[in-house]
Parts: sequence; structure tokens; C-alpha cells
Amino acid sequence: MVIAVLILSGCQNESDDDAPNGITQPREWYEIIKTDTLTGDDMITEFSDIIKMITDGPDMVRVSFYYHSMSDTTMLTLSGCTCWPVNAESCSEIWLEDHYTSTDWAQCPSQTSQPGMIIASSNNAIFIGADYQGLGYTSDLPHPYFNSIVLARQNADCFKAAIQVIKDFGPDLEDTYHTYNYGYSLGGSIALALVRITESDPELKRIIHLKKSYCGGGPYDQTIMMRNFLSQPDDKLSYPVAIPLAIKSIFISSPTFRARYSEQDFFTTELLESGLLKKIEDKQIPSHVLNDIFLEEGFNTVRILLREEIIQGDCPAATDLYNELSKLDLTQGWTPTTPILFYHSKADKVVPIECVDQIKNNMPDNPNITYLLKNGDHVTEGLIFFLSLFYGSI
Repeated sequence: MVIAVLILSGCQNESDDDAPNGITQPREWYEIIKTDTLTGDDMITEFSDIIKMITDGPDMVRVSFYYHSMSDTTMLTLSGCTCWPVNAESCSEIWLEDHYTSTDWAQCPSQTSQPGMIIASSNNAIFIGADYQGLGYTSDLPHPYFNSIVLARQNADCFKAAIQVIKDFGPDLEDTYHTYNYGYSLGGSIALALVRITESDPELKRIIHLKKSYCGGGPYDQTIMMRNFLSQPDDKLSYPVAIPLAIKSIFISSPTFRARYSEQDFFTTELLESGLLKKIEDKQIPSHVLNDIFLEEGFNTVRILLREEIIQGDCPAATDLYNELSKLDLTQGWTPTTPILFYHSKADKVVPIECVDQIKNNMPDNPNITYLLKNGDHVTEGLIFFLSLFYGSI
């Protein structure tokens, strides 16, 4: 019944005084792309590697839509989605997912199942998630990979549009609704960035209603992560694709940087001639598969990926790279006022524990921050992170 109505809908852009939270505000623009239904089997695939016993929740209606957001000063039309239980009449809880690193245009909420969808299903809750620039229905745009600040803004804008979609076609959203904001790996960093921009923006604070944020395994200070990689240039990496993705993020995000440098200033001849950078740009291979290709083809150390002067840090290109990475630092310059749980492994070889240590150093004694430190590898702890959210154990 809901789906039939949604298919007939079009662009929603009129003004409206009846806001879900009781506050007068303009309607947020969106345009519905498609609707579909996700079954329990569809949603459980994200957990199937380690558990097959999750109780099925109700099927979810998924509405994929276009919305407006920004990249620097440029207005973009991006895509995202929202989901709710098929027979839900009202909801008071939203799960806002900040998804992980994606190198395939289809690794995003409008195209594939996400962990938060089954979490929302089991809690009679609503799921919201942005595809981000360059993924989903905007695959023709460049994707800024590790720019957690830009991606957080795009997820916040997606949230605003999703609230309008829910108001128009979804279950009743109770005035006292609250939002759980969460992500792992890059998603953890985006989740923290979303807290920062929400707490500094009265409009977002009023609309999102943050109750708690779960930041798992995130590169909250990307300068620390890069220096950690480069300090051991001959050690085998477990996630080598992270290095070119981090550098490509800067090229995509900073016009000044890309006007001054080319990829030849950073990457080795071997990497430039390997075709692997082209595979990233094509956005046809999922991130874990692309990383396996890097490993299989021997691009598994910093030394074979980056030029020696970048490793040594004694050239203008290296200096400017670190300057750009420092702009993505989320560990200082603000004080969180809503609850945040940092979930991280002390043995993480992809995102070093020093990223969390920097939070502790720069935000000491903040009563809103708690830590859950683990001992597994990055991928295993990611699966446990989402299962813990499902079972409500963190």
C-alpha cells in the first residue's frame, strides 16, 4: 500500500508549516527515485559471515531519493535512502548510518543492504543513510573517499530530506523521536564529524535529535594514521588501498592541492603503471576485493606505493599533504555535548589506536565520552561492533 503511493509521487518541493517536530520550517527538497522491499534474508547478508541466528524482524520499505547537498561551495544533487518496517504505524527511533569505505559505486544504502537496516527492523525503527557523492545514483561524480567532514555534511543533508519523505509517506514520527548515529572504520570518523557539525548547527540539532553516537574504528586524526603507515615503510600492510584512497581524497577535495601537484608527485612508478589507480577511479570493485587485489599483486608496503621523498616527509608535497590531512582532524577544537562511545581495537593495524588516544588527550574528562577497547583485528571487530548494536550490548 505504501509502495503504490510512493511510486506515484514525484518531486516534493513546496513549502509546509507542519514539521514533524512541531517547529515551523520549509519543506526539504527531494525527488523519489524508486521504492522496494527488503526481506529479512536481504538484510541479514551483512552478518552472515559470522552468525546466522539473528531473529528476523519485519520486512522494510526502502525509499531511495535525490536530495541537495554541498561540496565546498557547489550545490550537488545526491542520492540516499530511508527504510521503515512495512506495517509500522508510528516510530520514535531513527538509526542514522555513516557507511564504510566504498570503492564500488553500488556499495551504498540505496543499492545494497546495510547493517543498520536489520538493526532498525528489529527495533521498529527508521533507517536513514546517504550514498554520498560519487556513489549510488551519482556515480558520475568524484567520490571524496576519506573526507569525513564533507561526507558527514552530506549525510546530515540526507537526514533532513529523509525526514520530509517520512512525513509525506512513512509512519508517524513521534515528536519525541531520537536518533542513534553510528559507523565503523571510515564510518566511525564520519559519525564523529556528524556529531561536531550537528552540535554547532542549531537547525541540525533541532532536526536530528541525537541521543547517542557510536564511533567504531575510525581515523579521527588522519595525520596520525598516515604518519603511522609511513613510519614503517617496509612492513606488510593489511589494508594498503587506504593509502592511495587517503591521498586521492585530498586531490578530489582541494582545488589548490590538485592545481599544485599531480599523482606522479606521490605515487611510485610501479603503482602508476600497475593500473590499480584506474581500478579505484572506475568504482567497479568493492573495497575489500580491491584491497585483496593490491595484496595479491604485491602492492603491500608503503615503499612500493609512495615515492621516497613522501615517505621521508622532506619535500613540499609531503608538507602540503599533512597540512591538508590536518584539516580533517576531529580530535580537537570542540567539546562534545551528547553521548559518544568510541569502540576501537588496541591491535588494529588499519586504523591505529593512537587515533583514539588523541581523543583522550584532547578531550580529557569529558563525561559524555566513553571507550570500549578491544583486541581483535580491524575487520573482525567491525562485525562485532554491528552485532553489538543489534543486540544492544554496547
